[in-house]
Formats: sequence, structure tokens, C-alpha cells
Amino acid sequence: MKRTLKFIISVYNGCINGLVYIGAGLILFMVLVISASVFLRNTEYSFGWGLEASEYILIITTFFAAGWLLRTGGHIGVDIIPNLIKGRRQDLYNGLIYSIVTIVCLVFTMTGAFTAWDAFVSGTLQVRMYTFPKWILISLIPIGGFFLFVESVKLAYINFRGKLILIVDDEVDILDTLKEFLKNYKVHEAQDFATASDKLEHNVYDVVILDIMGVKGLDLLKISIEKNFPAIMLTSHAFNIDTFKKSMKTGAVSFMPKTEIENIDLYVTDALTMSKEDARISFYRRLGSFLDYRFGPEWVKHDDFSTEA
Repeated sequence: MKRTLKFIISVYNGCINGLVYIGAGLILFMVLVISASVFLRNTEYSFGWGLEASEYILIITTFFAAGWLLRTGGHIGVDIIPNLIKGRRQDLYNGLIYSIVTIVCLVFTMTGAFTAWDAFVSGTLQVRMYTFPKWILISLIPIGGFFLFVESVKLAYINFRGKLILIVDDEVDILDTLKEFLKNYKVHEAQDFATASDKLEHNVYDVVILDIMGVKGLDLLKISIEKNFPAIMLTSHAFNIDTFKKSMKTGAVSFMPKTEIENIDLYVTDALTMSKEDARISFYRRLGSFLDYRFGPEWVKHDDFSTEA
């Protein structure tokens, strides 16, 4: 059963990511077509189908990317009410909103599917410069609606469940300390790579806190980033410029020394409430002087960190 579920999830993830790549390719093609039509419009090689093709590409890309945007938080949201309430009430509010979104997406998907089927049965044609069966265009609606429905179900569940955090460290006292500082959240823990990777595979985490030494933290970071889990690196023995660079390049939100463990709630709050870019800015502001002290004042000139840091 687990193997079947894992296969279904992998197929789903492959589809939702694959549609985004297709959409990106179509956008690039659209840019090239528009550019070519502009340069060639006064020549014998001019063509008139570029505008119509661009319109269809925008429709296709919108429906193909909608679910992925919802999954990655790239959608537009109005945060007036959520910003006025905190903690569990905020989670319940967001859960209610995403439950409404789920119902809307389900109706949207079913209506699109029925409409596409009716167009297929009746043989309705899309008549413009190029004529083709209309059901092909309408079928984009249930495709996009399906992924929106699934992602909204996941977000509703995540918010009703409450924020879930995974902490990974091979030292029991560190795990106990972190659980004490994070007692307002639901926490899973792991002391080794195998246990942690299994939990990452079968759960959806709002934040992942990873030690580096002893648990293959950098490998766990890669898994976390692939699953879009915000990751905070927490280490003492591996706090050096090379590991720091690897962690940030891989996609960690922040890179903390264990001497900062009493402030872990601040870093978790940033990871939960900010985009990755803003959370990194907050991290650099909070630990900038410490990084200067630990790595030397010239560390920001290393590789591509001078711009971001």
C-alpha cells in the first residue's frame, strides 16, 4: 500500500512540475514568436498567427501553472484578517478559507469537465484563423482545476492540523531543548538520516530544523528543498564558511549556531510567515555581526553571496 501511494504521489508531483516546465517553454516560444512577428512584419516573411498563438499560450500556461503556484505560495492572497489574528486561530481561519477554495475548485473542475465532454460529443469547433475542436481548449479547465483542488485540500488539511515541525539531531538533549522552545507547535523528531528521510517522505512539514554533523544534514536539506519545506540549519561543529555556502546555495532559510538555540522560535516564525527571500534577509540582519566575527569581514565577497548578503 505504501509503495502504491508513493508511486501515485511521485506521478502527481511529476505531472504538476512537468506542466510548469511546459508552460515555461510555451512562454519562451511566445516571446520568440512575438519578437519574430515584430521584426518581420514589413518583410515578405511576415505572418499573422502570432497574436492568436500567444492568446492560446497564455490560457494554457495559466491553467497548467495554477496548481503549482498554489503549492509554492506564489498565488495572490489578502492577508488583512490573518495578520490581525495569531496562533491557532490564524490556522483555523486559513483552514476555513482553503476549505471554501476546495469547494469552488471542485465545482470549477467538474463544470469544466462536463462542458468539455459536451463540446466533444457535439463536435463544436473553435473557429478563428485556425479551426480545431473546442473541447481541446475547454479541457484545460478541468486539468488546471484538478491540481488546484488537490493543492487546496492539502492546504486546508495542513492549516486545520496545525503547524508541524521536524527537528533532526543526533543529540537527545538538543532535541529536548528544541521541543521545549517549540512547545506551541506540533513536533516530530529524528536522530538519524534514515528516520528523518522516512518522515520527510511521508509527512508535510511547515518547517524543518536540521543538524549537519551525524545525520547527513546537507542530504536531508536537499530532500526538504525538493519538497518545498522551509529548512533551518542548526549546527555547532560544522559552522564554517564552506558548509554555510553549501547550505544557503541548496536553499536553506537560515544557518544558525547552536548558541542561538534559545531564539529558535524567531527563526521558525520567519520561516512560517515570510517568503524565503525575506526570511533570509531577516536572518542576515539578525546574525550579520556574528557572521562577520566568525568568518571575517570579507566573507560577503565569497562567490555569489556579496549580492544577497
